[in-house]
Amino acid sequence: MHDTSQWPRTIDDAVTRVIASMSEEEMSELRSTDERELINFHFGLGWVIRNEFGFYQGNDDLLKACARSRHNAFERLLFMNDPDEASGFIIEEVWKRLNSFTRPL
Repeated sequence: MHDTSQWPRTIDDAVTRVIASMSEEEMSELRSTDERELINFHFGLGWVIRNEFGFYQGNDDLLKACARSRHNAFERLLFMNDPDEASGFIIEEVWKRLNSFTRPL
């Protein structure tokens, strides 16, 4: 059983934790991936996110935060309880943050 008090509750916390757990090689691989190819991380990094962040064990706060990030009410409702969609969104946010560090000012 997971310690639910250790689950991230916000997207920012989840992204920070994912990056902190990655090696330089993993960060480089993700950073250099084209945004359209991020689906390739679904069964690796996505699986880790879904399991370690409690998406199947009741981390409704983070699931809802990811759903609220969607652009319209239909998408928010559709993805409210979808661990796959939530982990994909977190991977996208990790990718964006990693790439924001390498962009020139």
